[in-house]
Amino acid sequence: MSTITPARALLLLVSGLVCLTTASGALIGALYGGARSALIAAVCAGAGGALGTLFFRRRALAHFATARRQAGARGYAEGIAHGVLLHVAAYEAAVFPRTGPAGVTPEERAARRTLAYRTAALDEVPQPVREAAADALAVLDAADRTGAEEALAQLAVAVRQEYARP
Repeated sequence: MSTITPARALLLLVSGLVCLTTASGALIGALYGGARSALIAAVCAGAGGALGTLFFRRRALAHFATARRQAGARGYAEGIAHGVLLHVAAYEAAVFPRTGPAGVTPEERAARRTLAYRTAALDEVPQPVREAAADALAVLDAADRTGAEEALAQLAVAVRQEYARP
């Protein structure tokens, strides 16, 4: 069985509607004029339904394509914003390692810092997330533990608010 895509679902729906319109035309024609009127009404109703369906289907498919592009762009930007949060949190783990001051080498700390700054500077990152990331990175560079926890929480809130589903 093939998967139900929006285009396939629309095709099935409009095919059913055309059949229903044709049958309704035949029934109305039969009630008012007999067999010949039923045939004429069915052909006219079916043709009208098919033409209407063609115009509607073209517009709907264009709408589906637009929605797919917008969802892709939104998903990409959301992934980038979550990546910023992830890399800033990784940098925080390097600044305040749980294993003690010698738990992270200076090279690893510098690498995580560089990656966090580069990810936060991407063009696709929304402005509120970028500002919250800049605040968090500044606090982490100052090695202020309580300020870093608060700044990371603010960054997480900014990412969540930017992409909250209605």
